[in-house]
Amino acid sequence: MLEQEIIVAGRPLRYRVKFNRRRKTRSLIRILPDGAVLVDVPVTVNLRQVRRWVAEQSEWLLRRRDEIEAAAGFVHPLAYRDGEAHLFLGEHYRLRLLTGRPMAQPQGIADRALCIHSADSDAGRIKRRLWRWYRHQAQTLFRQRLAELSAGVPWVDQVPALKLRKMRRRWGSCNARGIVTLNTHLIKAPWECIDYVILHELCHLRELNHSRRFYRLMDTVLPQWREVKRRLDERADFISNE
Repeated sequence: MLEQEIIVAGRPLRYRVKFNRRRKTRSLIRILPDGAVLVDVPVTVNLRQVRRWVAEQSEWLLRRRDEIEAAAGFVHPLAYRDGEAHLFLGEHYRLRLLTGRPMAQPQGIADRALCIHSADSDAGRIKRRLWRWYRHQAQTLFRQRLAELSAGVPWVDQVPALKLRKMRRRWGSCNARGIVTLNTHLIKAPWECIDYVILHELCHLRELNHSRRFYRLMDTVLPQWREVKRRLDERADFISNE
């Protein structure tokens, strides 16, 4: 079985080609339960024909794959390989492994790809390098956004101290000393979700509970917070996936 890939509107679409001797003329293309695309074709079909067929069906395939991924509890295991889709600020980017000199090829987002330096294909090392980049982005962007949102909240006199930590079940927290902790995974979420979590914690600076008073504060600073929370909760498994 061969693994192939095409890029559709900036999104990678990987598919497996199975040359089936028992098939004479009819070919089959389908989405497997794990979200993988399988193309089952007769041995007389060549890879160029398969690629053209997949391209013709790509819109349906991506839509169906998204539907499967949106199902409760379904998460693609991350392999940290070149071409794999990874999240950053709510967008999918194709992981591109850079093998040249670091000074000549800076890491980051370029041409709809998330570029990370890697001298080899070791998944563990690639993951560590990717997470160092994620953490650096989170430190920079979260601090900036925390300062911007704090300026618009009447009861916040100064920008609170910020910590980052990977958390399994929480997006953020705020303690009695006024220190805001944000889940590093949030760097993969859309900006509206990041804003929701920051504002949630800023409301805790005044109400260290989830009382009616707290939710009235949330309604004041972000009237649509319930809808944003729902969207964040729906994406939680994908955002927190490693």
